[in-house]
Amino acid sequence: MGYRCLAFLSLEILLVLSFSVFGGAAIPVRDGFFGVSGILPDKTLLGELKVDCVRYGFFIGPTDASFIQGNNLHTRQMTALVEQGVSPMATFWAPEVADDARASVEAIVSYYTSGQGALAIGAPVHYWEIGNEENGAWKTSCLPEEFARRVAIISSGIRAACPACRIVMGGLQDGPQMGEWALEPYLTRFLEAGGGEWIDVYAFHYYGLANPQVPTPEVETYLSGEEVLARMRRVLDHFGKGSSSVWVTETSTFSGRVGDVEQSEDEQAADLVKRFVSLRSLGVEKVFWTYLTEPKYEGTGEGFFDQAGLVYDGFGPSDLGAGVKKKGFFAYQELVRELDETEFSGCSRDAGVTLVRFRRGEGTVSVLWQDPWIRQGPVWVSPRASVRVVDLYGHEVGTFLGTFKLDLELKPVYLQGEVDGISTHPPALQGAP
Repeated sequence: MGYRCLAFLSLEILLVLSFSVFGGAAIPVRDGFFGVSGILPDKTLLGELKVDCVRYGFFIGPTDASFIQGNNLHTRQMTALVEQGVSPMATFWAPEVADDARASVEAIVSYYTSGQGALAIGAPVHYWEIGNEENGAWKTSCLPEEFARRVAIISSGIRAACPACRIVMGGLQDGPQMGEWALEPYLTRFLEAGGGEWIDVYAFHYYGLANPQVPTPEVETYLSGEEVLARMRRVLDHFGKGSSSVWVTETSTFSGRVGDVEQSEDEQAADLVKRFVSLRSLGVEKVFWTYLTEPKYEGTGEGFFDQAGLVYDGFGPSDLGAGVKKKGFFAYQELVRELDETEFSGCSRDAGVTLVRFRRGEGTVSVLWQDPWIRQGPVWVSPRASVRVVDLYGHEVGTFLGTFKLDLELKPVYLQGEVDGISTHPPALQGAP
C-alpha cells in the first residue's frame, strides 16, 4: 500500500511539473465510490450529480497508437469528463491481442498519464480496464487462459508507462445457467493461468429487478450483488488475493415496462439506493450505474437497457420526453449528498428491515429501508438525541427527539443523527407490568 501511495505521488508531481513547463493547469477531479457507466450524450449531468468516476462507453484498441495524434474521440470524451470534475476510466477493447501489442499500449498509456494527452484532458488517467464481460457473449469473450495471455500483454504495457496506475479486470458476469463460464470457475482458471499477477481491481456486473414478486423465474435483485461478491471473494481468498479491491462496473434496473414486468420510477430509484448502499457496506470500492441517459440499446424503447437510464431519451411508450429526469436521477443526487466522504460504520438486517450506518467526522447518517415482499408495517426508531428524517429525494419528513413510529414503504429514508436502535415492535408502555 505504501509503495502504491508513493507511486501515485510521483505521478502527480510529474504531471504538475509537466503542466508548469507547458503553461497549463491541472484540473481537480473527484475520485470516490460513485460511478456511471455507458455513453453520455450530456456530460453536464455528471456535474449535477457530483459522481466521482465514469466508464465512458467507448473502448480503445490496444494495437494502434496512431489514434492519439490529434483531437481523437477518446481525448474529447475524457476532456469533457474532467471538465465536470469526474475521473475517467479508460477501457482497452480486447477481442484479440497480438503478442507485440505491448509497445502500442505503453505509448497510449504514457500519452494519457504523463504526456500531451494528459495535458489536453486536464488530468492524468489513473484507471485502465482490460476487456468487458470476457466470460459472456461479447466479442471480447474467450477462454480464461487466453484472457490471462491478453491481460499479461496489455498490462505489461500499462505498467511500463505508469507503475502507479491501477489495472481493472473486465467485469465478469455470473449465473447458474453459465456453467463453466460462470464467475467462480472462470476466475479460478484465470488465476491458475497467472492472470492475477497483473490485476489490481477485480470487477463484476449484475442487474435485476426492484421487486422479486414478479412472474420471472430466478430474478436477480439488489441483494444478488452480495451473493456474486461472496463467490468472487471466495476465489480470491483461495489464491491469496483476498485483500484485492472489487468494483461493480455495471449495475442497474429499469423504470417502465419490459414484457409483463412493469416498474415505477419510485421502484427504480429505491433499488438504485439499495444497490449502492448495500455494496458500500460490503466493502466494494466503486459502483457504476448503467446508464445515465437512456441509450436505445435494444432499439425498441421497451427493453431493459432502453429504460435503465435516469434521464429519458424521448423514445418508447413509457417515455416522458427527451431530457426529462427520472426520480432515480434525484435519488442518486441525494445519495451522493448524504454519503459523500463518509465511512461505513455498521449494518443490521432483521426481518426485511435494513439499517446501514455511515460516519462523517463527528456526525452519523444512516440509510433505513424495508423490503415489502418480506415484511410490511411500521418500525420504531430510537434516536440517541435529535434525528432528522429525510426521504429518498432529500425532502424532510420531520425531526424527532424520542422514540418515534415510522411508516416505511419500498423507498429508503435517511436518518441524520445517532440512532440507538430500530424495532419492528412498538415500545412497551411505561409502568406496564
